[in-house]
Parts: sequence; structure tokens; C-alpha cells
Amino acid sequence: MLSDEDIVRRYLAKNTEFKRIADISLLGHSLFDMWSDWQHELTLNGLSVANLGISGVSTRQYLDVIAKPQRITSLGQKVFLFLGVNDIVKEPDYSPTQVMYWLLQIIQQIQPLAMPNTRYFLLEATPVRHIHTVTNSQIQQLNAYLSEHCPANLTFVKTFDAFADSEGNLNAAFTTDGLHFNLQGYAILRRLLEAYV
Repeated sequence: MLSDEDIVRRYLAKNTEFKRIADISLLGHSLFDMWSDWQHELTLNGLSVANLGISGVSTRQYLDVIAKPQRITSLGQKVFLFLGVNDIVKEPDYSPTQVMYWLLQIIQQIQPLAMPNTRYFLLEATPVRHIHTVTNSQIQQLNAYLSEHCPANLTFVKTFDAFADSEGNLNAAFTTDGLHFNLQGYAILRRLLEAYV
């Protein structure tokens, strides 16, 4: 489990990215962070992207370690949030209700950086494949709650089915380890996000 100090270290390693002014901001966990391992100059529909993903981060950690200390210095016109699944494993206070609260607090913290036309998108948690720390049932419970309670100013982006095989697991063709995406997985993620930009 990555501590708050580990999250700060990863932020410091990505400090240049956190200072980038871009059209699109990606706030989230490893599935955003590791996209840069596959594509260094990330763009979506030709628009520039600031990848503010932090591997291993929970929603609570993103709020307390990144958002509250104002480590984000600018926002794009489109802000995608991809958080929640790590909370199931890491946070003693985990509940879908708590994750939604933390997500809304993150938006409240970064709101002063937003432009008048900034739009926010919340990505549904994606499935896993034979991971012992979290089940797809837990992920689907989280997704159902977030979808049902997503406020009007936050667009809920369905992702689970696009990555799932016929048994509801992360499709083996899209993953390196049952959790993280390979290049094919990122092609799916790109298609899903570009539908909103």
C-alpha cells in the first residue's frame, strides 16, 4: 500500500506535468498515470493533455495530498476523474458514499482553477481479472452507487462493459497483469474519452 509520503514522491516526480497548461486534465490513479508509459505526448482528438494521474492513489489521498495542498495549478476545459477502486483496498473508512463525498470535495478544491466552461467527467471503475485484493462485485457496487448519485454538473462515463469479457472480468486482451491496461486497453480508453472531447 502506498502511503501519503509515497504519493507526494510520485507527485514530485511528475511536477512538470502538474505545472502543464493543457486543454484536458486527467486526475486519477495508475490507469491514467501509466498511460504515459505507453504514450509520452498524450493528446485526445488533437487536444493537449495534462496527465495528473498518480499510481496507487486513493480518492481520499488525492483529496488530502494533491487537491487540498493546491498541487494542481491549472485545469483544462475538460477534467476527467478516474478514482475509487483503490479506496476499496486502502481506506479503512471506505464506502461508495465516502468515495462520492471525496470526489465532490476534490472538485470543490480545484474549482477556483476552472474556466467558466470547464466540464467534469467521472469515469466508471473498470473490471479486474483474477485480482485477490478486489472483486468485480465490489467494483460494480461502487459503480452503481456513483452512477445513481452523480450530480448534474458531473458527467458519468460508463467504462466497465467496454473492458469486460463475457464473464465480467477485465478482458485478457486489454491488460498486462489483470489490473492495468496494455496498448490495446489504452486504445479503448482513448475511444471512450474522445467521445466527450
